[in-house]
Amino acid sequence: MTSLKTKNICFLAAFLFLAIVPTLAKVVQSASECNQFVRQGTPANIPGVLKDGKIQDQNRYKVICQTYANKPWYLTVYDTAKKIPVFSAYKYSGKKAGGRPTKDWKIEPQLEDSAASKDMMMEERGKTYTKQAVNADYDSIKTDYNRGHLFPVSHTGYKNEQISTFTLTNAVPQIISFNDKSWAYMEKCIQYIMFYYINQRKMECFVVVGAKPGNNNRPINSINIPSVMWSAFYCSDTERSIAGAHWGDNVKIQSKTLLVMETLEELKEKQGNEAFPGTNPEAFDIDDIKDPKVKQNVRNNCRFQ
Repeated sequence: MTSLKTKNICFLAAFLFLAIVPTLAKVVQSASECNQFVRQGTPANIPGVLKDGKIQDQNRYKVICQTYANKPWYLTVYDTAKKIPVFSAYKYSGKKAGGRPTKDWKIEPQLEDSAASKDMMMEERGKTYTKQAVNADYDSIKTDYNRGHLFPVSHTGYKNEQISTFTLTNAVPQIISFNDKSWAYMEKCIQYIMFYYINQRKMECFVVVGAKPGNNNRPINSINIPSVMWSAFYCSDTERSIAGAHWGDNVKIQSKTLLVMETLEELKEKQGNEAFPGTNPEAFDIDDIKDPKVKQNVRNNCRFQ
């Protein structure tokens, strides 16, 4: 017969195990439930998707508060029809986690069933997922495309934040050369800028990164290949606000091609996306960077008009 003491020990062990199992993601009803990752609680306006914080089609577009180890790290709006995220939004910490974790890419069970576990998990073998991408979608196109982060692991400041980015709800199929060259240079460019503003100017910085679905002739229920990737940053303190935007076609790149930094107004005009609604920041000026080394690093990774 099992002693009472043994039962108590087993109960305690089970309780502690459940207490430390990390919640990896959860689907919420509104962007307002995860608005700490957008400037002043105001998410981007995306035509046909999100307007003034309201999802236009609740059946198709889902808001995910990307959470790991019981801590939310960023916000994602996900397109369950195209099986790619519309955008991910995050606050840049100004810290550098270092390294790159070796983690398996997971899926979000609540996209399939709202009553399912909040814990992100590896897909179940033999199960069909109809509202999100799975690893097999990427394996079938891996010759030309890889899993391209929207919230990049290079912009994380903590180990758990790094791990939280390895979800397929934060990834799109990116042409390998575009992801590794033009897009990677852009990510480095704005990282240098934001790191400078946070650590030397004591500003706070927010980023929104999105993908425009492509009109590709893919099989029904397969993952969409984005035609355009876009990104915008916004840094501010009590006296100034500074912002910039980039976008580029998701196509093969033959050589080092740097993306041109544009303004938020140009992003809205040419791509239709209002990354930071209700704001009127200064356009980023390279001469605002007073540190020569930082300025050179920015020039090495971005082009300016």
